[in-house]
Amino acid sequence: MYLVISASSPLLKGSQDNFVLVLSAFALMSGWLLWRLGRFTVFPRMYPDDPQELPYCIPILGHAQAFFNNSNALITRARAYFGNNNEPFALTIAGSKIYVITKPKDVSDAYRNMNSLSFNEFVQALMRACGNTESCIQAMYTPLPSNKGGFANPRGKSLATLSRNMHIRQLLLGDGLNFLENSFLEWFDVRMDIEKLHSACPYAIKSTDVDIVLPLMEWCSDIFTSAGQRAYFGDELGQIDDTLAKEFVIFDDLSWQVLYQYPDFLAGEMKRSRDVIQRALKKYIQLPQSQRSGEAWFTKAMENEMRALDISEDDIATMFMTIYWAISTSTRKVAFWMLSYILHGPSLTQVIRDETKAAFNEEGKIDLEYLHNQCPQLNAMWNETIRMSSYAASVRFITKDTVIGGKVLRKGNRLMIPFRQLHFDQGIFGETADSFDHERFLEKAALTKTNNWRPFGGGNTMCPGRHMAKRAVLLFVAMLLQRFDIEMDGFQPIPTAEEGKPIIGIMSIKEGSDLRVRLTTRKKM
Repeated sequence: MYLVISASSPLLKGSQDNFVLVLSAFALMSGWLLWRLGRFTVFPRMYPDDPQELPYCIPILGHAQAFFNNSNALITRARAYFGNNNEPFALTIAGSKIYVITKPKDVSDAYRNMNSLSFNEFVQALMRACGNTESCIQAMYTPLPSNKGGFANPRGKSLATLSRNMHIRQLLLGDGLNFLENSFLEWFDVRMDIEKLHSACPYAIKSTDVDIVLPLMEWCSDIFTSAGQRAYFGDELGQIDDTLAKEFVIFDDLSWQVLYQYPDFLAGEMKRSRDVIQRALKKYIQLPQSQRSGEAWFTKAMENEMRALDISEDDIATMFMTIYWAISTSTRKVAFWMLSYILHGPSLTQVIRDETKAAFNEEGKIDLEYLHNQCPQLNAMWNETIRMSSYAASVRFITKDTVIGGKVLRKGNRLMIPFRQLHFDQGIFGETADSFDHERFLEKAALTKTNNWRPFGGGNTMCPGRHMAKRAVLLFVAMLLQRFDIEMDGFQPIPTAEEGKPIIGIMSIKEGSDLRVRLTTRKKM
């Protein structure tokens, strides 16, 4: 007896389908194995001078998911994979190759290289993501005549480059920096009063005649954003829209969507808050300059330079939005982290009170020079706070093949310098590098002069606002501890840092982990 199966038999058809699936799966697996063998075994042997690449499983996607979840954890894993040899290595993020360097000497070499490692591409991409037009970007990056009017330009730089020199003039030691510091002082002075806090802080958790309980990050964000806004733009911008500080915090917490260049339909809340600030800034620059008072020199000078290039008011407002962002993104967070560490160190509050007491006289005047130069404990706590909380990274675009750390970094890729990896190097900062210990900077003042110390970047892109940020935060902390008794409202652990999202400065906190602090007016001794 014979079993005859026709070509159209369901049994045969099912067998054929299974065979095709098995064959397809075999082909895909074979192709994947060949790709992986070539990518991570053959190519490294063919190009031994190129940085080794951390292996990954999915072509093109590469390490994207791990990077976006927690870039620092990914880099730590990569360093361990390569035996912590401190050589440059490579990651693949959504089809783009990124080289990572963590050796201090390599970092120093990278910052000195201004010929083949460029920062301009990153800035221009950021300008586009914020809404600047191509005509604005072209105008900002076109070299200007050396004999132009306005701010002196003897080397014929573009406004994009010249603006840094202008900001340095405002922010480095001198009258410009003193102007900004005094503006912050005036703002803090009025608001560090228990009655004023009752009226100025509708987000207070509890409030009585003698004390108030505040969410610390929310309060620091409010007071520092508002103070920075007034220091740079005077009182008029706040009169145009008194919600800008609140809108900025929404924007800043979502600003990683700008860095990742999220499409508008996926970044609605970020775009909405950004647009609110830009609309207010456009109204601000439409006011005649004669009707504005109290703004920083830099603000007016930058507006005049951009108008001289026929840059539109929309683009000027967008450029001012990036300035607003730079002013406020880090100071509010540093103040929060510094106070968090102080409150979790039982003796640190009294240490600061004792050290800064001489800067405060009975009439309420503050000796700023004393705070700048005679408070080593306060200064060391600042250094330790920014060491612990700095989470940014420098990025450079490689314009031609470049050798760093004995490895060839190929043209067209990007170079990343992760500061956090440098700041937690136990070989430099000791076995307790993972813990807050400000005394390390008292015992070894030279720590801030090592190549591992990069809280503000380096080279010609080092943050020009570092002096103002430090002055504002230390002034705020000293005033707060002299005027109020401060304690946590019940036991609370150190807040959980938000390590999964990229930022341009200091870490934020995970949602729901803000500290509740109780402020009570101190009795005069």
